[in-house]
Amino acid sequence: MYRVGSSSSPKSALTYVERLIHTVGEMPLRVQDIDLWLIDSLVVPVSLHDVDGRFMHTNPAAERASGYSNAYLLGRHFTELVRPEVRENVETQFRRAVERGEPTDFETAFEDAGGHLRGVRAQHLPLRAGDAIVGVLILAFEVRRPASEPVRLSPDPRLTPRQREILDLIASGLSTAEVASELTLSPETVRNHLRNASRELRAHTRVEAIATAQRLGLLAAAGLGPQSPGASVPTTKART
Repeated sequence: MYRVGSSSSPKSALTYVERLIHTVGEMPLRVQDIDLWLIDSLVVPVSLHDVDGRFMHTNPAAERASGYSNAYLLGRHFTELVRPEVRENVETQFRRAVERGEPTDFETAFEDAGGHLRGVRAQHLPLRAGDAIVGVLILAFEVRRPASEPVRLSPDPRLTPRQREILDLIASGLSTAEVASELTLSPETVRNHLRNASRELRAHTRVEAIATAQRLGLLAAAGLGPQSPGASVPTTKART
């Protein structure tokens, strides 16, 4: 049997309580003193991370928004929820908070427990103990366009109905091949539509194209809220 704290015991073999003890034991003392009740009382999705990016605590609002439970996320790295094409940028923002002690505020996208791509405005707030950064709070907000500050590109981008349809399907979690099958198109035709849409939106990746199109009202925006009723919430099995 594996023992808690043993360097030879993989965390995947530990129970939730053991993982909690193992993770808390590795926290800097000052981080252990953080009032989790205060974090849990916030209506904004908030997660607490160590300086390496591992989840240490997720409040109920974040559980509802992501579809993942606190038990499932505990000890995992936050980039597991982020698409590969935006992972480098998100990690850069996190390292800026850890290494420079600078709060960051940026827009990105993540994949929820249902496999849906979700636009989000993230804030990474460094936690200090004296001169040392001992952790980071990540806050998540809906990506909204303020009425007083419409976000526009110049000239206004125009997407064809087919481009919007394909972006909507990609945003829902379908792959290029699945979109091609759904619309009875070839995968190369789908890729061409995506390239043209990205060019029109001045986006470098599909994630950026979807986030921009949603922000401009060209796609149906998915608010950062709870999962749909009946959606399953993973608790122990890792996503692959």
